[in-house]
Amino acid sequence: MASEHTTTPEAEITKGDITKLAFRSSMLQAGFNYERMQSVGFTTAMQPLLKKIYRDDPEGLKAANKDSLEFINTHPNLVGFLMGLLISLEQKKEDRALIKGLKVALFGPIAGIGDAIFWFTLLPIVAGVCASFAIQGNVLGPLIFFGVYLAVFWSVPIRKDTNLRWIIATKECS
Repeated sequence: MASEHTTTPEAEITKGDITKLAFRSSMLQAGFNYERMQSVGFTTAMQPLLKKIYRDDPEGLKAANKDSLEFINTHPNLVGFLMGLLISLEQKKEDRALIKGLKVALFGPIAGIGDAIFWFTLLPIVAGVCASFAIQGNVLGPLIFFGVYLAVFWSVPIRKDTNLRWIIATKECS
C-alpha cells in the first residue's frame, strides 16, 4: 500500500549514492548507545539517501528519520542488506508501518546469520591458524589475523564491486 507521498523522478538512486551508503555503513557502531544500540549510525548512514528521496517532502523526511532512529541491533557486515531493502521501500514511498515492521522483523535474523558466519566461524578458524603461527614464534600470525580482521570488519571497498556491503545494497536498490 503506497502512502500519500508522491515519488519525484529526481529521487532516483545512483551507484554513487549506494557507494556513499556502503562507506557510511562502515561506521554503523560509531554512535552506539545502550538505549537504541546502532540507531544513530544506521540513521547517519542512510541520511543522504533519505534527504534525496524526501527532498520535496520535509514531513516524510521527519517520519523516515524518526523511524530509523528507533532501536536496531544487527550485524555490521550484513547491514547493507537491510539498508538497501529499506531504502528501496522509502524510494517507492511505501507505508511507514511496512518499513518499520520489516526493519524490526529482519534486524535480529540478520544479526544471527552474521554472527554465525563471522564471529563463530571465520574469525575463530583464522585465529586458530594464526595462533599456531604465533606459538611457533612466527610474527606473521598476529599480522595475518589483524589483516583478516580489518578486511572483514572495516571492509571499506578498494574496488566497490568486491565489497559485500556494496554488492548487497546495490542488488536491493536496483
